[in-house]
Amino acid sequence: MKNVRNVLILLTLTLSIFTIPSLSSQVLAKEITTNSSVVTQGELITTVNYNMLRNSSVKLFSANQNIQIQSGGHLISISSGGVVSSNNSLGTAVVYSFNPNGDYVKYLITVNAS
Repeated sequence: MKNVRNVLILLTLTLSIFTIPSLSSQVLAKEITTNSSVVTQGELITTVNYNMLRNSSVKLFSANQNIQIQSGGHLISISSGGVVSSNNSLGTAVVYSFNPNGDYVKYLITVNAS
C-alpha cells in the first residue's frame, strides 16, 4: 500500500512538471511580437498610438500606402481603401505604414471595450 501511494505521488509530480511549461508558454503567446525583421527598409518616422472601440471602423490610411500588420491580425482588419475595422477581441495591434521612400510610421492600435 505504501509503494502504491509513493508511485501515485511520483506520477503526480511527473505530470505536474509537464503542465508548468505549457502554462508559461500560453502567457508568452499573448505578448506583442517585437520581431524587427518585418521592417527592412527606410527609417522610423514616428509612432502613433491610436485607441478604437471594438466592432468599429475608422479610415486611418490612404489607399496608396503600403500597410503591413506585424501583430494583432486577429484584432483588426484593413481594407484596400485604408479603413481599419476592429473585431470583437480586445488588445493591441502593431501596424507599419510605408511611404514610397521606404520610411515608415509604426501604429499601435489598441482595441478597447468602451
